[in-house]
Amino acid sequence: MSSWSESRVARELSKFRERWFPKILIEVKASGLQYSLYQASDWVVVDSLPGTHSVFEQKTLLIPDAVSFFKLRRFPVESVSKQTLREAVELDLTRWSPWQEGVEFYYWPKRSGDHWQVAVWVWQSSYMPTVMQSLETKPTHVMPERAWKIASLGVIEEPDFIHVDGGEGGSWVYVEVAEGFATLRIAAVNNETDAKRFKTSLRNESTPVYVDRQSDSACLPWEQSSNCSTAKYSLPVSSALAAGRQSGISDWSDPFVWARPTGAILALYVCWLLGEGLVLLKQGDEVQEYSSQASSVSIEVLDARVEVERINALLAQIDLMRANQLDLESILASLSTTLPNNAWLEHIEYLGDDGGWLEITGKSEQSSTLAAVLERIPEVEQAMFLTDIRRDKRTGLEPFKIRLKLVVDDQ
Repeated sequence: MSSWSESRVARELSKFRERWFPKILIEVKASGLQYSLYQASDWVVVDSLPGTHSVFEQKTLLIPDAVSFFKLRRFPVESVSKQTLREAVELDLTRWSPWQEGVEFYYWPKRSGDHWQVAVWVWQSSYMPTVMQSLETKPTHVMPERAWKIASLGVIEEPDFIHVDGGEGGSWVYVEVAEGFATLRIAAVNNETDAKRFKTSLRNESTPVYVDRQSDSACLPWEQSSNCSTAKYSLPVSSALAAGRQSGISDWSDPFVWARPTGAILALYVCWLLGEGLVLLKQGDEVQEYSSQASSVSIEVLDARVEVERINALLAQIDLMRANQLDLESILASLSTTLPNNAWLEHIEYLGDDGGWLEITGKSEQSSTLAAVLERIPEVEQAMFLTDIRRDKRTGLEPFKIRLKLVVDDQ
C-alpha cells in the first residue's frame, strides 16, 4: 500500500472516530461553558456541540481550580488495598477537607514503594447542579481541571516535570510532579520572590517546564532556559480518566464497558445455537446414522493417519527443543556464587532469540563492577548494561539492568 493510500485510510479512520466516538471537553469559564473537540490529535475549541449526539461520545467536565481544594495523601499498601482505596480516601476527607458535608471528590492513586500516593481534589456538591443544568446530556467523566492538564501532557511517566499556568488575579500556579507522585506540589506564585523560592526547592534545576498554551511564557517571574516549552494536551492517561468516570453512566467509548452486554449477547446466541442444534440432531438422526455407518471405516483411517502425523511432528519438535535447551539451572547456580554479597537480584528474564539472552535487574553498592564479574561465568559470553548507573539517594544503592549473552554449544 502506498504512502498516499495509507494517509487516506488514516484520515478516513480519524473522521469515523470523530463522528461516532467523539471526545468532548467542557470547561467552565467566566463567560460560560467552553466546548472543545479532540480532532487530529489536538483539542479544538468550538462554538457549540454538534446537533446530533452519539451514544459513544466521551464527555469530560472539568471542575475549575477556584472551586476545588487539593491535597496529596499517603496510605500504606499493607493496610489499604486498591479495592478499598476509595473508602479510605472518603474517610480521610474529614481530617483535612474544608467542607465536612455535601462534598464530591476525585482521587488519582499512584503506588510508590510501600505506600499509595493519592492526589485528592474535593469540591462542594452544590456546585454541580448549577453546571449540569446548562448541559443537554450528563458528562461521562468529571475531573478537576488541574488533574486533567497533568494527565493530558503525555509526560506523566517522566521522572520529574513542572506544569505552569495562570492563576487568579494575574498570579501563576506552579505544579511540581515527580515519578509515582512521590512529590505533587501545587504552589501559587505571585511575585519573583515566590518564584525563586519555588525554584530553589526543586531537586533538579534542569527539570522540564511545560507552560499552558493560554499563558505567555515570556511573562514568567523568572527567566526560563531551554527546558521550557509550551504544553500540548492530548488524551489523558487511562488511569486518570477512569478515576473520573461517573457512576450510573456508561462510557461506550471505553472497550471494557462493552464486555458485559457483549457477553450476554454471546451467551444468548450460544443458547439459541444449542437449541437449534438439538432440533436438527433429533430430526436428522436416521440420516446421520446411515452416513456414519457408510463412512466410519474411511474416517477412522484418515483420523488415525492425521493423529500419527501430528504426534510425529510433536516428537520432532520436542527433540529439537531439548537439543537447543540451555542449562538454566547451571547458569543460575553460577550467578548465585559469582555475584558479590552487596548485590541483590530483583528480576530475571530469559530471552530465547539469537542464541539466548538473560536479563537481570537488581541493586548493588557498586554496580559498575558487575559486568566484568559476570563475564567470568563460563556460560556468559558477554555482559552489557542496559541503563545508566545512578545511585539512589534514599537507599544508597545503585539500580542496574544487565543483559547477558549466553554461550550456546553447537549441536
